[in-house]
Amino acid sequence: MNYDKDMKNLDPVIAGNPFADLLNLHIIERGAGSARSEMIVKDLYLNPVGSVHGGCIFTLADVTCGAAARTRTPCVTTVDGNIHFLRPALNTSRLLGEARELKCGKKLLVYEVSIKDQDGKLIAEGMFTFMALDKDVLVRV
Repeated sequence: MNYDKDMKNLDPVIAGNPFADLLNLHIIERGAGSARSEMIVKDLYLNPVGSVHGGCIFTLADVTCGAAARTRTPCVTTVDGNIHFLRPALNTSRLLGEARELKCGKKLLVYEVSIKDQDGKLIAEGMFTFMALDKDVLVRV
């Protein structure tokens, strides 16, 4: 696998992550140690209060940080993640994630992430740690 060449053509959400695909989650931009994502919200994602379910927001944060980590190494797994929900995602049609690298070590990579709604209101902030794995990514087709 030519990682530098293949990474440019591989959306880690679409290829090999059917759960993220189920949630309408897409990586829209990646750079060295960073990533931006979006989730188009469906009524199915709302909790009984009418805001986007926290599990959907956590998944968006995790996948966004994972996409940023994969700009550094081809295969990672989440070892820790935390999120602070700052306001409910009410009347939300789209959520946007932005991950930034804090540390890129040989084995551990750490990222912070912001989740905002379509109007730019901050919904959540989080931090995720990933472990670099010594194997290529398995892509399901």
